[in-house]
Amino acid sequence: MQPENLKSKFEGKVAFCGGVDTQDLLPYGTPEQVAAKVRELRTVFPTGLIVSPSHEALQADVPAENVKALFDEAGKIY
Repeated sequence: MQPENLKSKFEGKVAFCGGVDTQDLLPYGTPEQVAAKVRELRTVFPTGLIVSPSHEALQADVPAENVKALFDEAGKIY
């Protein structure tokens, strides 16, 4: 699902949790790519977005560097 599409259809009606790709980006992307995705999602959903993996847990194949990049970027104040 594309974040922009979700926003246009459901803004003000529902809240979303998740959005960071757990199948490809987190296990195989670079920390820079992960941080860029977090920034993108925060641009689309500037308030109320909980940036987290859209899965109940981080899988063993996700490098620690990518987890750090996700939470470092999510913790920034823009």
